[in-house]
Amino acid sequence: MPDLEPQRSEGRVALVDLTGAEDMTAALRKLQDQWGPVAPVDLEPGVPGWLVLGHAEVMEVMRTESVFARNPRHWREQLPPQSTLHAILSPTGRRNLYFSDGAEHRRLRLPVDEAFADMDEVRTAALVRVVCGRLIDSFAAKGSADLMGEYAAAVSFLAVSGMFGFDEQQGIDLLRCASEIFGHGGDPVSALVRMDQIVLDHVIATRAKPGPNLTTSFIEHPNFEDDTEIVHSMVIAICAANEMLVTWIATTLRRMLTDPRYTGRVTGVRRGLDDAMDETLWSEPPVANLPARYAVTDCTLGTAQIRAGDAIVMGVAAANNDPRVRTSDDLFEAGNRSHLSFGVGPHACPAKRPGRLVVKIAVESLMERLDLRLTDPVVKWAPSPWSRYPSTLPVTFTPERQAARTPARV
Repeated sequence: MPDLEPQRSEGRVALVDLTGAEDMTAALRKLQDQWGPVAPVDLEPGVPGWLVLGHAEVMEVMRTESVFARNPRHWREQLPPQSTLHAILSPTGRRNLYFSDGAEHRRLRLPVDEAFADMDEVRTAALVRVVCGRLIDSFAAKGSADLMGEYAAAVSFLAVSGMFGFDEQQGIDLLRCASEIFGHGGDPVSALVRMDQIVLDHVIATRAKPGPNLTTSFIEHPNFEDDTEIVHSMVIAICAANEMLVTWIATTLRRMLTDPRYTGRVTGVRRGLDDAMDETLWSEPPVANLPARYAVTDCTLGTAQIRAGDAIVMGVAAANNDPRVRTSDDLFEAGNRSHLSFGVGPHACPAKRPGRLVVKIAVESLMERLDLRLTDPVVKWAPSPWSRYPSTLPVTFTPERQAARTPARV
């Protein structure tokens, strides 16, 4: 394979073109056929990096923080001021588990692990059901809805913000900030500043009046040195959880509405839903391209010669479909749990159980209540280099006689 730095490779494909391709799996295979398990890409136009496509190679990056670090100080690229990547890849002065490595990462990760581990799942399930019920009430009498704007995006963020003790309006304000941070319009840097302030105000209010929520757990944990670390850790947890949940909910709903393997099961919605959720983690992982690691030293990854300071994006969608770990043999695939949708190593997702709980309740609540029919099978994908989900998900259904409240569209 060519021995090229990403900066010297002509015709780099942009990440957003991969996640927005009509057939993303085919686009990724074409890239792998050309370059092997590691390919040069554009993170955004003019910003070079590497996309890791092979399962073994993604595992190596995720597990080896001594070589592939999360701290962006190792990145040699200087982003232009107008870049949409600042908030995701090179925020200034962020003090949280996501942008740290080694002992510092372990210190900042422990409060997050313990907070999610100690969550009351019964209380959480009740919270999510209330959120789902109120959102469905808001459009149930219309006979039609956009399940992205009116449901998936709202339920994921309102559920997550509710776990941290935010009220509904605060949750909507946070969601608008998060949407800008992930490059869905607006100014990501300004949105990050606004989000920090909303969270700081909430931390101060919660310290004065603690409650049974994740914010209280963060405040009370001795590993955090000050409110800045608490705020930065809450922001990254909220943003990461929302980006994963909204995508997982949306792709599972679409699969349930279009794939007869799940919608036609005589075993009912619950069995089909479990299978659809697991299949989504394999075929359409909530985060298709996981940002980012930075090479600490020159090294070889797959067939690519990586230079110190290069940015490396983990292609989870590509790795999950690597034929070395996934086949078309249903018997062989039974019990196969080698997908990388939750990551591995020191930066693996700390909230797998709560995440699955939210998605299952969100999809189940909707499909058991309304007889949904997808009105437009042609999918327009949201423009994101990281995640792949429909920009809209229009459905019709038999209207309910009464609507309980004003729509909570976000």
